[in-house]
Amino acid sequence: MKDFKTVTVLGANGTMGANSAAIVAAFGGAKVYMLARTLDKAKEGIQTAIASVRSGVFAEKLIPGTYDDDLEKAVSESDWVFELVAESYEVKEPIMKRISAARKPGTLVSTVSSGLSIERLASHLDEDGQKHYYGTHFFNPPYKLVLCELIVHPKNDPGYTKELSEYLEKKLHRHVIVANDRPGFAGNRIGFQFMNEAAIYAEKLADKGGIHLVDQLLSGYTGRAMAPLATADLVGLDVHKAIVDNIYENTKDVAHDTFKLPDYMQKLIDQGALGNKKGKGLYMREKTPEGKSVKKVYNIKTGNYEDLPKLDLSFKKKAASLIHESQYFHFAEFMKTEKGEEADLVRRFIARYISYSFSLVPDVTDQNGVDGAMGFGFNWVPPSAWVDLLGGVDAAKKFIEQAGIPVPDFLNSASGSPFYKLQSKLDYRQLFRGS
Repeated sequence: MKDFKTVTVLGANGTMGANSAAIVAAFGGAKVYMLARTLDKAKEGIQTAIASVRSGVFAEKLIPGTYDDDLEKAVSESDWVFELVAESYEVKEPIMKRISAARKPGTLVSTVSSGLSIERLASHLDEDGQKHYYGTHFFNPPYKLVLCELIVHPKNDPGYTKELSEYLEKKLHRHVIVANDRPGFAGNRIGFQFMNEAAIYAEKLADKGGIHLVDQLLSGYTGRAMAPLATADLVGLDVHKAIVDNIYENTKDVAHDTFKLPDYMQKLIDQGALGNKKGKGLYMREKTPEGKSVKKVYNIKTGNYEDLPKLDLSFKKKAASLIHESQYFHFAEFMKTEKGEEADLVRRFIARYISYSFSLVPDVTDQNGVDGAMGFGFNWVPPSAWVDLLGGVDAAKKFIEQAGIPVPDFLNSASGSPFYKLQSKLDYRQLFRGS
């Protein structure tokens, strides 16, 4: 198995950089150069890393430095250069050229990216560097979300990829999926399809409850840690836009139109309402004169933030009660057979989720890849688990067809029971919420 004694983290002051450095130092036992634009930023990253594991026992392994003064020396000593600078070619590519000039043969170089081309970034390295260049897409926060999408490109060596996967799994305790270099990779391609289509439906249903209605119907009882539009606020609407724009511009798949950013989201971005980090986005919180925090929601039609609309969602109440009572198969049967607009919307989104996930097999990843991406990266019930809940492959295909969604080739040719193969690693039932 591979081992890395010295690691350089570029972008160590960010939350992801600091937390990733902590994992490499604490679990991997490596000396880690923590580089940022300034020494103070690098030292802040070290404090964040220590706080993330609530222990200072590995503090002496973390060495602060700056890009200007320390990059070449740190890279030349390192077995792994872990780059987490800003998500743009304009920032990453100049850094890659400096890494290329300083790295020694055999050094792993990897990037954390939500969807930039790994092959393009690798092109700034020599032949040995390209062979050892990968995307290592950790999910945030990495102590809670253990997924690592290991993104490969044509110049990688399969034997080295296998060794690297073993290191990430056994030493750093990641759940590794190997994905090809495609826009959005696996997790974001699936997850942001769901989230952006939810945003599109919120506009279609603006007169009936809009954003709040869609989030309530697609909340935790449908097998996710957080409702989709609340998740977009958490991620940041600017980040959401960057991801869906990239996929929309660079793919032409069966769900292409669902990646088009709704105009109202662009309007919010233009106003600086980017979500939780700015205090308002699709939702906002404000204080009453009595000091009480009140949650409000953006009204797509008026452009104002208003009190959450009162909704009488009988389908959700019945379905969520079944989840609350751990009646998962009864819930699936209820969802399949219940009449009404609420049930129709939920069926459509679950059918799309299953169908779209498997449409990416094998071009982006394999079956365990899409399941691992969603279970360990998003805390959503994996698509294969939904197949089992619905009654197996044939029942799932019928469910998808009845929702008016195309059945992907992979599912058309699939068989087996149980269909979900990661149950021993992740019991999908824990991902349902009774609300």
